Amino acid sequence: VEYIGYIPNDWKISRIKNFTILKSIKNKPHLELLSLYREYGVVPKSSRDDNNNRPSEDLSGYKYVQVNDLVLNKMKVWQGSLAISKYEGIVSPAYIICGIDIEKMKPMYVHYLLRNKLYIPEYRRLSTGIRPGQWDMNYDNFKNIKAVIPSTQEQGIIIKYLDEKINNIDNLVIIIKQQIEKLKEAKHSLISEAVTGKIEILD
Repeated sequence: VEYIGYIPNDWKISRIKNFTILKSIKNKPHLELLSLYREYGVVPKSSRDDNNNRPSEDLSGYKYVQVNDLVLNKMKVWQGSLAISKYEGIVSPAYIICGIDIEKMKPMYVHYLLRNKLYIPEYRRLSTGIRPGQWDMNYDNFKNIKAVIPSTQEQGIIIKYLDEKINNIDNLVIIIKQQIEKLKEAKHSLISEAVTGKIEILD
């Protein structure tokens, strides 16, 4: 595959349109509002305080997202802003929502595959607009992107492997952040004690 390179001989090549279904269900304003992050994927908007985009007062035009739907921010797909949702809720009407044919693809494999940085150049190539800040991806272009498809059994093995490795890395990141905070506290304490004469400094 041009933008991926060589793949195992027994893996198939297919276009995204062959395992996705474009969806646009609305009029469910009572459901939880979801947000899409490049780093975190789809999460409840209420779970984070760093999203300053204010939702419309009328949520009836927002799109319905089911668990295992693929959600794309069409203005930021070129940056990798797409993910499989683990939540039911609603998102901005500017987003693209795709159902996944689970007989062909495991949703979390799609999640890991399409968020792979190897796809970013292809997303950029197929996005339209005058300049990057205004680039836009439409489903007609997105659906024709090639995807690599191992057997569903291999997809499951890949998902399990990545889930475990990513969980280990995330836990390590938490530990390191905690250590950094402790070191910062020790630094501030050292400075405070030195400048207030609480420790003896030998020349």
